[in-house]
Amino acid sequence: MAKIDKIYRDIVETIDKHGVWSEGNVRTKYADGTPAYYKSYIGYQFRLDNSTDEAHLITTRFAPNKAPIRELYWIWIMQSNNVDELNKLKCKFWDEWKMADGTIGKAYGYQIAKKTFGYKSQLDYIINEIKKNPNSRRIMTEIWVPEELHKMALTPCVHLTQWSVIGNKLYLEVRQRSCDVALGLVANVFQYSILHKLVAMECGLEAADIIWNIHNVHIYDRHMPVLLEQIKREEFEGATLKIENFTSIYDFKPDDVVIENYRYGDKISYEVAI
Repeated sequence: MAKIDKIYRDIVETIDKHGVWSEGNVRTKYADGTPAYYKSYIGYQFRLDNSTDEAHLITTRFAPNKAPIRELYWIWIMQSNNVDELNKLKCKFWDEWKMADGTIGKAYGYQIAKKTFGYKSQLDYIINEIKKNPNSRRIMTEIWVPEELHKMALTPCVHLTQWSVIGNKLYLEVRQRSCDVALGLVANVFQYSILHKLVAMECGLEAADIIWNIHNVHIYDRHMPVLLEQIKREEFEGATLKIENFTSIYDFKPDDVVIENYRYGDKISYEVAI
């Protein structure tokens, strides 16, 4: 069975059994204006082996896999905050947060593009440190920037990465402040597994484990009964992932990722809480 299916099932069951429902006023709302209450568990970590060609896509329902790659490309390679540029890639993830100037403010790609320790971007920094100083314990990116949070359409959810080299293996740790299990988690884990592989390939290393830390992992009230049924479904063998035509991470394009043999259960549509 797909490795991510068990992790996903464990998260849903943990929140169901040990989580706590939100009370009072909540920021999030559904499209119809109804408050989106949620059940949260604080402080969750899982470890995912990213050393094989398995694509980390859940199989108990269809997990979109083209749009998450396009968003990853927009943030990390294009280093853009322009929603129109993302729409040209056929991804609508940020349409609800598009500001008057057409951007999401000083968020995500804007922060990745910042000069870091003399390098032209945070991506350049981690790649060059991995290559030149693999014993460093300071190979990190961070997009939670306090003095600019008020200039972001949405404060970042996945905000920190840290990279470590042991032998010829590259480890990635991710820190997420807030995680919607039905939608966000599914896309985010898949995205960062690809980023992990791209950086490893650029640096001539093997991708090892991803260590994923979530502060507030939650399920929204309208999602809960459906998710509890979803995790009881049949699980399938994981799909395979190939990155074709790789020459450099800087030349990577979303279509370079090829997913094969992806089997999954019936599609489920979950409402977005905004």
